[in-house]
Amino acid sequence: ELEHPNLLRIFMGELVCDYDVDIVNVIETNIDDMNPEYYGHLIEKLLAQGALDAFCANIQMKNSRPAIKVSAIATPENTDKLADIIFNETTTFGVRIFGAERKKLFAEKKEVKTKYGVVSVKVGSAGGEIKTASPEYKDCKKIADENNVPLKKIYDLAKAAVKSSEN
Repeated sequence: ELEHPNLLRIFMGELVCDYDVDIVNVIETNIDDMNPEYYGHLIEKLLAQGALDAFCANIQMKNSRPAIKVSAIATPENTDKLADIIFNETTTFGVRIFGAERKKLFAEKKEVKTKYGVVSVKVGSAGGEIKTASPEYKDCKKIADENNVPLKKIYDLAKAAVKSSEN
């Protein structure tokens, strides 16, 4: 005889995430013996071959040796190709590869009108709210040069146009 009912309660629903989420691989190496002129070429090549991002940072290694940490962000399917580029273009003997979850704003391109011309703006949002807006540099520079207006002013006008279109 049961004194309490034997029940199972199930809640069903859908997980709602305010951000876009994906998995990437980070490829890194520390280099202390390479001609500094090679780094620019390396970063350009990594980006041209599909790296989501690639960058260098000054670091201090053992025995207080200055060095450069090279990092590339890759999709899982592009990781081996980018690691090969690092091996071929640098003096490194090894790379570290690790997975990372990446949260991103939902991004969309918008064309906005300013009193000087139309600017393409990358707009990032989460939860239906605009979090950031990045005007396209080339559009802003062209308009600034054509109208003899400070570049910063064109950026500010483009961002204001995004905000006013939000309402």
